[in-house]
Amino acid sequence: MNPTAPAPRLSVVIPLYNETRCLTENLARTLEYLEGRGESFEIVLVNDGSLDETSRLCEEAASRHPQVKALGYSVNRGKGYAVKTGVLAALGDRVLFMDADLAVPLSYIEPCVQALDQGADLVLASRHAQGASIQVPESFVRRFMGEVFRQICKWGLGLKVTDVTCGLKGFTRETGKEIFPRCQVERWSYDAEIILLAQALGKKMAEVPVTWFHSRESAVRVGRDAVESFVDLLKIRWRILFGRYGL
Repeated sequence: MNPTAPAPRLSVVIPLYNETRCLTENLARTLEYLEGRGESFEIVLVNDGSLDETSRLCEEAASRHPQVKALGYSVNRGKGYAVKTGVLAALGDRVLFMDADLAVPLSYIEPCVQALDQGADLVLASRHAQGASIQVPESFVRRFMGEVFRQICKWGLGLKVTDVTCGLKGFTRETGKEIFPRCQVERWSYDAEIILLAQALGKKMAEVPVTWFHSRESAVRVGRDAVESFVDLLKIRWRILFGRYGL
């Protein structure tokens, strides 16, 4: 993007790991949707050490579209690290991050931005709030593990939300700059850390019920990633108890 241009109204951060299969089509759909909103925007693509052609596609997109910024690094660090990288680089007054597979349809960007405009500091898409629906469900094992994770977050960390891990979340720019420099989780429990920090900082949160479509080609590896996630939850709990977040 032109460094002398005014800051965009909205930044959309998309973390990417081996997304060649869907990146070109879904990026085009995202650009079309955001252009249709009539407000200035940027898309921040963060290549999280992909092994396929994701890096090349990001660079090509950035060269063709002035609203697209391509970031990345050669070694996979995890989705949490990619989201943090993108949010800290974002320039928009409102900052959202979302999944490349568009499991949450693009139309839900609008109510998320509206919630921020109406006074929320942090907005969370929810598959469990009243009015939400799941059109393409996960496997039984993934649903079971997800529910266990959600209950641990509720009772172990005291998170006061209906959905921790849905892939669409948004912030005011000020809130993002307060929360993300403190984030330490690089992989799958990053959502829980973000929400816990927002609660600890007294941020106003809003949930938006969404229609959700599970991607059959998700990068999540249920066994190993579940173990890593639960270990990270213990670390989050330890950090908050012993003041390691500098709150």
